[in-house]
Amino acid sequence: MALAAASALAFAVAPTAHASHRTVTECSGGMLASGDYYEVVVHGTCHVPDGASVTVETQLYVTPGSTLDAVSTAKVHVKGNLQVGRDAVLGLGCNSETNCASPTTDEVDGNINSAYSTAVILHSDTVKGDITTLNDGPGLNCAPSSQVSAITRLGKTPAYDAFEDNWVGGYITSSGLRSCWMGMERNHVGTNILVSDNSTADPDGNEVAANHANGDLGCYGNSPEAQFGDGPHIPNSVNGTKLGECSSL
Repeated sequence: MALAAASALAFAVAPTAHASHRTVTECSGGMLASGDYYEVVVHGTCHVPDGASVTVETQLYVTPGSTLDAVSTAKVHVKGNLQVGRDAVLGLGCNSETNCASPTTDEVDGNINSAYSTAVILHSDTVKGDITTLNDGPGLNCAPSSQVSAITRLGKTPAYDAFEDNWVGGYITSSGLRSCWMGMERNHVGTNILVSDNSTADPDGNEVAANHANGDLGCYGNSPEAQFGDGPHIPNSVNGTKLGECSSL
């Protein structure tokens, strides 16, 4: 990725940043202060602290092997795409599922894309485009992940993918996951939801419940098969068709 320029690491105690120049801000092993940034690139583990307000005018990129911890009471607004690299971890948004008293209101105006990442954990986010995760996960195990456990509010935890309580303008695709667990719950989706070829070590994995899709909900080739799991058995609602394993959910 070509970087025209790079600012110093933005610490939580730094003054508010402004995106007056086309500067790429690198967050490397620290905290991203409140501010308006042109582009943000994450190296290592980057935390967005409680109460921060962060706007990214273009792209936010979590580089391979890095972790973005935005599971906090911060307000994050990415006006472009949010890209998650190989073996990287994205945690964005917070609600009661992740130890926040009330849901956050993070926004991504573009798409969230990941391929071969370790974990993508999304709660109470508004994504105006699509969410696509392909071949995520560290493999079929529930061993604690140091990368995911670096997200402060999660504590010691295995890797997993979660799509919960989000509003998505386009579609959600979760395909090819090999991880401990995956949950697709209580999302409102503008077009289709696809859950395919996902395998989880936890027999309670591949939970698909209480979603609303304006298009179709399709579930194919998952192990275990898509299920309500151990949560409330609230059916999914669609304006299109429920297909495959999700035909009865």
